Amino acid sequence: MAASLADGVGNTYGEMVAHRRWLHAHPELSFQEVATAAYVAAALGTYAGVSDIVTGVGRTGVVALVRGRAGPGPCIALRADMDALPLPETADVPYASTAPGVMHACGHDGHMSSLLAAARVLGSSIDRLAGTVKLVFQPAEEGYGGAAAMIADGVLSGVAADGTPRPDLGPPVDEIYGIHLWTYEPAGAVCVKDGPLMAASNRFEIEVEGRGGHGAHPHGTVDAVVAAAALVGALQTVVSRNADPVDPAVITCGSIAGGHGYNIICDHVRLRGTTRCFTPATGALIEDRMRDVCSGIAATYGGDVKLAYDYGYPATVNAYPACVERVRAAARAVAGDAHLRVAVPTCGAEDFSYFLLAAPGAFFFVGAALPGVERPHHKSVFDFDEAAMLVSASMYVRLATDALAPRA
Repeated sequence: MAASLADGVGNTYGEMVAHRRWLHAHPELSFQEVATAAYVAAALGTYAGVSDIVTGVGRTGVVALVRGRAGPGPCIALRADMDALPLPETADVPYASTAPGVMHACGHDGHMSSLLAAARVLGSSIDRLAGTVKLVFQPAEEGYGGAAAMIADGVLSGVAADGTPRPDLGPPVDEIYGIHLWTYEPAGAVCVKDGPLMAASNRFEIEVEGRGGHGAHPHGTVDAVVAAAALVGALQTVVSRNADPVDPAVITCGSIAGGHGYNIICDHVRLRGTTRCFTPATGALIEDRMRDVCSGIAATYGGDVKLAYDYGYPATVNAYPACVERVRAAARAVAGDAHLRVAVPTCGAEDFSYFLLAAPGAFFFVGAALPGVERPHHKSVFDFDEAAMLVSASMYVRLATDALAPRA
């Protein structure tokens, strides 16, 4: 690797793999990362140059500082997420999950291990840093908004949402960077782009109320199953005929439940699903048109159709060109031009979006595919090429050292 400080990451590889495998074997769900946080804090406490270790930030998060000695300078935050998924692991690996029904199926174990390696390297280099590195180990990325919880506790500003000063969390953050190991790209690739990268994620629940009866006498009923079936198809026209085709959108009905028997006309059906989009305007359009469709189905088939719509994570948007260019420069130094790629946007969601709405920064992917093997995210066989952590850890280091290089 080209970066002089990032080269030190290679010396931590064995330790990084050991961290990853322990964390993988001991996964914890969102806002339950108690043992995970204790493990991270204990590891940080052994590294020279790492100080001000604070636990319980955003409920179960961990924050630590590397205070440079080469003069005053900005504060650069580096984030890794910590939570696992409610999914039983089926991969045959020696470090498989020991927690029934819970596994690291998205690479967060690798993110933590990469940031721990970066913390060791950066902590040993404080005489060459002009400014502060804030190490942010975030809980509850998987749908529970741990980033927002940490922001509310003051991780970015140093002041909690209720006005309480948090000097223990270090200076206000000038820039923040996040990495996602990505098994859809070859190991070692660094993928970044300006603008929208990951979609906004919203949830909906629709209650279809009909009037049940005997399956042989439909004329005296309002069949909730027929109305719900029409509703599922009609909702797809919001994307195909209302949304701008160059502004991606998704409506997925992921769950449908109702009915009592083969000869009983159903009186109630519940649908649940998700919507994805990249712009607030499209998000508002989707909700408005879904309400129109629900009203239309009720008028056409009878009964009552009620929509509950819940806005979740906003889109993750790289809106700071200078920060994106910093990622590109770091990638060229760490991985080389041949491994720098334009990221392909995904309709998956990420709560790093909250950080980017509150501070300048950038989010990007580091390829981690195992050669010749498919290990998709959020699947029970998920795994990644551990050598990719050399790149992700080196990217963390290079981003911080570039931003905190002493000025002549």
